Amino acid sequence: MQKRKIARSKLARQIVSTLSITLILVILLACGGYLLASYLTMRSSLGSFIRQYTRQVENMDHVYELAGSVNIFPERSMIIFVYSSTGDLIASNAPPPEDVDLADLQTASAGGEVYNTYKYDGITMLSCTVRVSVESNIDGNGRIYLRAMMPADWASENFWIFFGSSIAVAVLIIFLALGITNLYIKRSMRPLQAVQKGLEDINNGNFRGISVSTEYDEFRGIVDQISDLSQKISESLGTVKYEQRKAAFLLDNIGQGIIALSDTLVVQMCNSAVGRILGLKSGIAGMRLQDVVKDEAIVAAVCRTQESGIKDGCEFRRGGNVYRVETLNAGDSWFENYNSIALLLTFTDITQESKSADIRSEFFANASHELKTPLTVIKGYSELLSLPGQSEKNISRCVKEIELNTQKMGVLINDMLYISRLDANIVNEEKEVTDLGAVCRGICEDMGGAAQNSGVTIECEGSASALCYPKMMTTAITNLVSNAVKYNREGGRVWVKVWESGEDAFISVRDNGIGIAEEDRPRVFERFFKADKAHTRNDELSTGLGLAIVKHIIVNMHGGEISLQSKEGEGSEFIVKLSKGKEEEGNDISDETASGN
Repeated sequence: MQKRKIARSKLARQIVSTLSITLILVILLACGGYLLASYLTMRSSLGSFIRQYTRQVENMDHVYELAGSVNIFPERSMIIFVYSSTGDLIASNAPPPEDVDLADLQTASAGGEVYNTYKYDGITMLSCTVRVSVESNIDGNGRIYLRAMMPADWASENFWIFFGSSIAVAVLIIFLALGITNLYIKRSMRPLQAVQKGLEDINNGNFRGISVSTEYDEFRGIVDQISDLSQKISESLGTVKYEQRKAAFLLDNIGQGIIALSDTLVVQMCNSAVGRILGLKSGIAGMRLQDVVKDEAIVAAVCRTQESGIKDGCEFRRGGNVYRVETLNAGDSWFENYNSIALLLTFTDITQESKSADIRSEFFANASHELKTPLTVIKGYSELLSLPGQSEKNISRCVKEIELNTQKMGVLINDMLYISRLDANIVNEEKEVTDLGAVCRGICEDMGGAAQNSGVTIECEGSASALCYPKMMTTAITNLVSNAVKYNREGGRVWVKVWESGEDAFISVRDNGIGIAEEDRPRVFERFFKADKAHTRNDELSTGLGLAIVKHIIVNMHGGEISLQSKEGEGSEFIVKLSKGKEEEGNDISDETASGN
């Protein structure tokens, strides 16, 4: 409301200002006309006098006559100076001025009347100078100059009365016009005020439509057009706000960090992921890139893109994470029309990709190393068999070693294929509620013969159910029981226990075997890791993948937990924790098949 009053008052002021200027110009013109009329009247009177007096002077014969005629006129009404042809003062009815200006005499010598104004005794005087032909008795050259002066009364008291009256009337008219103008502006602005209210509602996102009528035909068409336009604007604003919110939501919820830069490398905008990636606690809009990003490689990549216009990038590491940084020139896009966004900087988290690459590299390096050992043994014994004159005993020993190392290679390859399928989330079964007690008892029965051959006793007790992949869980528990038997001593024991607690199911595989050295415990779940051979049986097959497979199945495939407690020389205990869960439909991950271990 205050803004509308200010706008209305401003319009009234503009109208009144225009009227005031017009009135002032009229007054000035009237005063100018008054002054001009006064000047012309005085000039006419002075000219008439000088012409009449000139005729009198032309009939005079002596100088004394001239002096006598000058003194006839009172000084206050008319001042007369008579100059000879040489510029000397002959006669006057008033004291001569201190500074005599004879320029008018020279002008008048050519003939005609010369008018001018002078200051005489502090009074502005209008003068008229003429050349008069006289007898030689008066001037030897036969000519004299008459200068008549009278007070200039165009700025007299009457003028100031006229001027003051005009100003008073103008002020009265201005105030009267201001009141009438405000009244009519107030009435005529009502429809525009309604339109303004509707536009304010649009700006505030609370538009309810514009419905207004007016008695002024001049406004009716404009009001109707604005009403239709405002409705369309309201609809467009709604769409724009929705798209802005959607874009902001998507921008802030993607994992990729995005920074928009100006051509001077000042941050124009960014999403919330940038703060998380760079560890920033406040906004960075308006800051220079060099003050935000301390990594010189990123700044260099941005500068290269700015110079060449070609996409560039680098890697950025922070807090154990690896990011691929890419720089893109936005100069060829629609952003260039707004002179704002010149470059885009993106941060993509490639930590898992980098780790996967490292794991693959390490996996293949370890696999090559593990495969190389049995292959070298097989090759050596094969070459030995090819030598002539081998005894039956040597041949038998070579064949046995070749067979053993071939078996090791087979086990290693099977484990490698199995863990590769786990990495790729390839399974051939669905999750189902499984009786873990029954699974453990079956495994213990299957492992009974091997355990008996090693002089190890297996015991199994308890029962629990959990939602899991049955075949995978069988493989994991088999590996744990197999290790408990394999790394045990003659006369040793293995205890397998199953139980439930709350929403979780637990499986414990404990032995009183050789245990695991303290320095080896943090690495037992690493791929291809093997404990010190001095603590293991040399005749046992070991690929170093068994516990890695167990952890992958328990943690990655089932979201469970596995823990280890061990003391060297006393035995080890592995405890598996699984969520009991509920049976779900469609839990298969892939239609591809994979053979169990």
